[in-house]
Amino acid sequence: MNLQSDKIKQQELIETDIQEGRKKVDYNTVEYPLEFFIEQISQKQIDDELNWDTRQQSYFIESLLMGLPVLNIVIDSNENIIDGKQKLYTTINFVNGHLKLENLNKLSTLNGFHFQDLLLSRQRKFKRMTVRTIVLSPSSDASYWLNYQS
Repeated sequence: MNLQSDKIKQQELIETDIQEGRKKVDYNTVEYPLEFFIEQISQKQIDDELNWDTRQQSYFIESLLMGLPVLNIVIDSNENIIDGKQKLYTTINFVNGHLKLENLNKLSTLNGFHFQDLLLSRQRKFKRMTVRTIVLSPSSDASYWLNYQS
């Protein structure tokens, strides 16, 4: 009986912690075209902070070209990217012509291609692709996100 009582108390404490933690996170979701971020982020910043290798970047671009909705980021109220930096930087790196696609599986005809090699209409569609952006409010406790910086 004592073990069961201790387990119930522990579960109640856990639930309290979860509820308190959820109160500290407030956000809005906004859809921006990729073009918005292209104008905001310099190639130098990308060169300094992009950690993915060419293979990882190529696979990610392949997934975007295939229409998968995987370009999401989280920013704080000061517009600092908290999560999704590698995805966003990879995408801009490609648009800026600094990524030659390689080792693609599904779209293998694109191996060796740069963004500028795509049809102009495809380039425009790519740049207009939306980036789902979660904007944390100033009242949110976003410090825990710093452990997950991408």
